[in-house]
Amino acid sequence: MSTLRGIYGSLKPGGLYVFEMGAHGNVPEAVTALTFALLQQGISIEKTREVNPWFFPSEVWMRNALETVGFQVEKIETEYRPTKLTSAVNGGLAGWVRLMGAQFLDLLSPEKQDVAVQQICDVLQNVVTREEDGSQWLSYVRLRGIAKRV
Repeated sequence: MSTLRGIYGSLKPGGLYVFEMGAHGNVPEAVTALTFALLQQGISIEKTREVNPWFFPSEVWMRNALETVGFQVEKIETEYRPTKLTSAVNGGLAGWVRLMGAQFLDLLSPEKQDVAVQQICDVLQNVVTREEDGSQWLSYVRLRGIAKRV
């Protein structure tokens, strides 16, 4: 909420806040696999939840939050948008896990991080890989909106 208050305060009356972010249900397979890998490495579920850097609000949560700080919501929508990962040569799934899951992986020693990344990729392999061409996709869910400072 403090971020939204700051955004509201930085706008002139009539100014627009246009945003896109992860929505509730964003990359659920990756969150689950990251959590599983840390549990396998002896990290508690509480600690795993504590380091999770992501908050993916629903339309209802975001509308309520925006209106609470004073915005008039002009538009808000959720879009399911599967997103193709780069090829393995360009990072692929392992690269995505290392980059986006860094805060999770930082709980582990470098040696255990490599094991966890491999385990995550193994768990996700059949879930994210399309049989027809071998491409890999994650289940992105996007929240977009326009809110006006009144």
